[in-house]
Amino acid sequence: MEIKKNINIKHDYKNEILWIEIGSDDELFYSYETICNFYDSLDSIKNIIETKKLTHVFFKSSSKKVWSMGGDLEMFLNCIKNNDVHQLRDYAYKCVKIVCDINNGFRTNAIVVSILQGNAFGGGFECALSTHYILAEEHVKFSFPESLFGTFPGMGAYSLLTRKVGFFKSHEMINSSQKWDAHELFNLKLVTHIAKTQKGIADAIDLKSKNIFTSKNQFETVCSKLKVDELIEIVDIWINQVMSLDTNKIEFMRKLIDAQKKRTVFQI
Repeated sequence: MEIKKNINIKHDYKNEILWIEIGSDDELFYSYETICNFYDSLDSIKNIIETKKLTHVFFKSSSKKVWSMGGDLEMFLNCIKNNDVHQLRDYAYKCVKIVCDINNGFRTNAIVVSILQGNAFGGGFECALSTHYILAEEHVKFSFPESLFGTFPGMGAYSLLTRKVGFFKSHEMINSSQKWDAHELFNLKLVTHIAKTQKGIADAIDLKSKNIFTSKNQFETVCSKLKVDELIEIVDIWINQVMSLDTNKIEFMRKLIDAQKKRTVFQI
């Protein structure tokens, strides 16, 4: 059921799972419209989880080839050209509130599992990190390309990674523009499960049936829980950096936009 454009949900009665599917085959990044629609859907998702008494939310992309190529770079560029900090801030604040909501089980006790069948870059990587478990198919690649155009992933990466691998490792990863495969991130305990190609969904359902996706203990919950104020403080730094990018960085961003449209950002 499409509750908003590019936001689809389905209650799997047999397996007692709420499926959330984001995006479309024509849009493999998080556009401003999609982020607004997802943000507007958060209360509806919470109500469904509570009404149906669901304990697990499985989160996937509408594309089997790409999880997400990241944020709406073309919109970022237009905001820079038009000096429109208001739209950029609206996008960024909605993103961090979505990330916080996912991380907190949509304000319920639900366990959120991301199932990655394709590559996750930038904001897509951040979104996956916000879930409690990441199941990635073995061919999936991950990257933060933001440092290539003079900024950083501002919608939760520092907070999420620091809680998992510490600040110095987080800082190194975020500023490396390196690509990692699923096995490398499994060794860092960022990816929690690896599936064979095209087996991600079946494996996730199987793991759920075996009670593998369980709640964190109380101490881990308190220590790992994201707080909106922290994310807002960091994303304000990101907004200032984006609005201050020089001509060379903006030109490189244009190349990424072209690649994003051609679905070839993973080759950069």
